[in-house]
Amino acid sequence: MRPVRPRQLGRFDVLAKIAGGGLSTIYLGRTRDPADPPVALKVVRHDLRDDDEITNMFLDEARLLARLVHPNIVRTLESGTADGCAFIAMELLFGMSLSNVQRACAARKIGLHPEAIAWIGARIADALEYAHTLSDEDGRPLSIVHRDVNPENVFLGFDGDVKLIDFGLAKSAGRSRESLPGIMKGKLPYLSPEQVMQLPLDGRSDLFGLGTTLWELCTMRRLFRRSDEAGTIEAVHRGPIPDPRLFASDVPDRLATIILRALERNRTRRHRSAAVLARELDALLGKQRVASAPACIAQTMRELFPLEVKRQEGWRKPVLGPLLRVARA
Repeated sequence: MRPVRPRQLGRFDVLAKIAGGGLSTIYLGRTRDPADPPVALKVVRHDLRDDDEITNMFLDEARLLARLVHPNIVRTLESGTADGCAFIAMELLFGMSLSNVQRACAARKIGLHPEAIAWIGARIADALEYAHTLSDEDGRPLSIVHRDVNPENVFLGFDGDVKLIDFGLAKSAGRSRESLPGIMKGKLPYLSPEQVMQLPLDGRSDLFGLGTTLWELCTMRRLFRRSDEAGTIEAVHRGPIPDPRLFASDVPDRLATIILRALERNRTRRHRSAAVLARELDALLGKQRVASAPACIAQTMRELFPLEVKRQEGWRKPVLGPLLRVARA
């Protein structure tokens, strides 16, 4: 049976599905006040709403997201439950995931400029540093580890912004439920070796996922993905990690060095923090290029996705009349 879209979640009318996959669905939402901007409404997928484990994970994510206020992390506006459906209302992002950008570049047989890659990496590292070092109201470290840093969870805006999204699998001292033993969290080709070995995690695990993402952006190849899960896990654990310059001669030496350090299997040899990684990437660019990077990213995004820009611009338009506001599911 086709799932029925909720008509209202809290103070938001639900207008249309705009994304889906994994454990959740994203809808376009609006309040009845035409002056309010549209929002993204994240809900547990219809066929999973009776799963208590998934619902508790979702509610944990909502509580965690409420604490995260950073320019490179998607902003949460509110959360709640309506008619038994838990939801998170977030700022509506206009753009595409980094995985979509990779596919669009591959289709055109082009790649992002190494300076753009360095800038994207630095902004995600900034977001990770903020999350890794966040404390609660009493000053106790929350010890957040994202655990799922990969191109699907990096969002590039049509305005050039970079956002880290989806903390649904994050580990945190404030979460009410911990992972079950033997369960690996995150997309397999972007796991850190310590995730594969089921070791205790800290923020350096996220740096390995970011390093994998940057390596793939530079080379337009997959680093650890194999034909099956066992092969992928084995590749993360002990497979070769070639120098990206072997596949892309335009990668600057300093960028290659930074990426390979983030990909050290022994985490004590990686950058000691996301802040150090961000500083190294920004130093590679210099102040002038850091300042101009958003405009360059914006231009690239609009050239890659002209039809998507036009489609998403339609989300900004106010809905006219109550008959349109309660659209057929």
